[in-house]
Amino acid sequence: MTARKIDHEPIRRHDASRARCGIGLIVLAMGTALLGCQDRIGDDVSAASLSRDGFARNARVISQVAGREIGVWGFVDHGNLYGDAGARAILGDWWSGEGPTPTTWRFNLKAREKDATGQSFPVHVPNDRGRDELLRGFVADARAGRSTQVFIKGRLVIFDAPTNVAPLIGLRLEPSSSRDIRLEVK
Repeated sequence: MTARKIDHEPIRRHDASRARCGIGLIVLAMGTALLGCQDRIGDDVSAASLSRDGFARNARVISQVAGREIGVWGFVDHGNLYGDAGARAILGDWWSGEGPTPTTWRFNLKAREKDATGQSFPVHVPNDRGRDELLRGFVADARAGRSTQVFIKGRLVIFDAPTNVAPLIGLRLEPSSSRDIRLEVK
């Protein structure tokens, strides 16, 4: 019987660096998978892959994409449409209140078409030329009882959202203009 020689040479610095790089790639791949490859339409991820009841579905994955511009698709929460007096004139009974700032308007994005009002997260949009056309589309669908599917490119913002039960992570999407929101006609 021959004894095997065991090499006790310490791991070299570049080997450890390679291992960390490999682990980083695995974490990135898992994050992409958790963002719902099956919930993609083109390059856009579904709001359902990011959110559950208006809060982050997976805090660890969300923190990896926070601050980045992403494409998201979901459904307008017609019970949460906010803006200034001009928005109020268009929305009528569907107006929910003042916008977040004098220069922005807001709507909420539901993860699924059948989600209840309020199970959504906010999208803050600058008041620009495209606003009124979007609001008219939203309110036309709301009056007709149709859901409004939208595709949005924007920066994902996260924040602590403490609750009585457990701390949650809140979400907000910030497109740079109304042109970054596309209505899907059904």
